[in-house]
Amino acid sequence: MPARAPSLTVRQLNRALLARQFLLKRQKIGVVDAVERLGCLQGQWAPSPYVALWSRVAGFEREDLTRPIDRGDIVKATLMRATLHLVSAREYPSYSLATMEGRLGAWRPPGGPLLAELDKLHRAVMTFAGKVPRTRAEIQEFAAGHLPPSAAKNERVRNWFSWAAVATSGLLWDAAGAHFEHRQLGRHIAPPASLRKVPKPEDAFALVVRRHLGAFGPATVADIATWSSIRVPNIRAALARAKDLRRFTDERGRELVDLARAPRPSGDAEAPPRFLARFDAAILGHAAPERTRILPEEYRKAVIFSAEVWPTFLVDGFVAGRWSITVRPKAAVLELKPFKRLSRADHTALLEEGERLVRFYAPESKTHGVRG
Repeated sequence: MPARAPSLTVRQLNRALLARQFLLKRQKIGVVDAVERLGCLQGQWAPSPYVALWSRVAGFEREDLTRPIDRGDIVKATLMRATLHLVSAREYPSYSLATMEGRLGAWRPPGGPLLAELDKLHRAVMTFAGKVPRTRAEIQEFAAGHLPPSAAKNERVRNWFSWAAVATSGLLWDAAGAHFEHRQLGRHIAPPASLRKVPKPEDAFALVVRRHLGAFGPATVADIATWSSIRVPNIRAALARAKDLRRFTDERGRELVDLARAPRPSGDAEAPPRFLARFDAAILGHAAPERTRILPEEYRKAVIFSAEVWPTFLVDGFVAGRWSITVRPKAAVLELKPFKRLSRADHTALLEEGERLVRFYAPESKTHGVRG
């Protein structure tokens, strides 16, 4: 009779997540390696990857991310859940392939367009954006002139092709669109030939599944599927091929899977105050019911609203409030918005951490402060 899988408490799962997200202790690690080990970085809001790395990597400065972006070692693309992420160039082909079906399914009209027709449009778009970065509007205008006959009399199908011309074609954002300061319309460009090499599907699924476990585990199959939009059969197949997994259960008796050598600290491990970026993946890395390992259910609606995920701060490893920064030439101010009364020690620690963050975020301002 097989031994019963060990059970993990919410606090143990919290500390495991914080350890893998470098939120228990800032890590001395190169930025490209950090992006890979963190399971990519959410990139919908340009400063978010920079704030995320500032909270996780020891001594991080803006140029530490900007330089590999400009070199092409890190790229910005539509990937998991049809949302924007920063990913290393060497892992981009696997993420692109593994998440393609999820991106195609993000908005599929009844019956769906023929994939052969979509493939023709993708090739045309790649040529159009092959050397000159193009805006979404320019690509959609180009796509309108290259639609297949199936879209001629169906507005919904036309709209789908217009969306898919950008979201599923494999286009990258040009480097400037991944910079901290970017506030303009995004421009897209075809990836170089080296990033168009298609890996074996089983290898792509294996890499992405392992990256999720390494960054967010222990996790359920549903967690991996929610984060990646990979179909469950492909996830189960990748797990079945893996040789170094451990099984656990949570307090509700559900099975969790993890990499055998991944860190699982004690639930009593000290967790310093940390600031999470807008759309931070530490909150979005699990299925909605499992986010309680970092986001208490009573605060969920104050943090996640529609497609928005607000910037938050952690106290004792759990979300305890929101924060915002107002930047002006004379002064930059970070405002704390706690969900409940903070202890004096926690408040002092947040003020000190917030002071460092606002100086990082707005170095051009003459003065910096924290209130709240």
